Amino acid sequence: MTVRDHCSHCGLVYEQHAGDTWAFWIVGDRIPLGIAIAAVYFGFGPKSWAYGSIFLVGFALVMIATIPQRLGFVLALDYLSRRWWPDGEDPATTSYLNN
Repeated sequence: MTVRDHCSHCGLVYEQHAGDTWAFWIVGDRIPLGIAIAAVYFGFGPKSWAYGSIFLVGFALVMIATIPQRLGFVLALDYLSRRWWPDGEDPATTSYLNN
């Protein structure tokens, strides 16, 4: 899987500074994991080791299969935060500030 630095059509830089999307990865990656752990803790999970293994493998496959969608979600949240709280040095928001 390759993440491009910028849009080939409009030139928008996806991640202005390294680590900008870290907090959004917490939302897109760790919260679903926390929900799964909480579900098992509160008794909504499997009742035997066999079912537990199937649950773990199934959850891992879902998390792996949805990486592109979650990455898009994370980049969208980063873009929205850049639009809502503009930075004068960010090219994506300077045109927004001037309008």
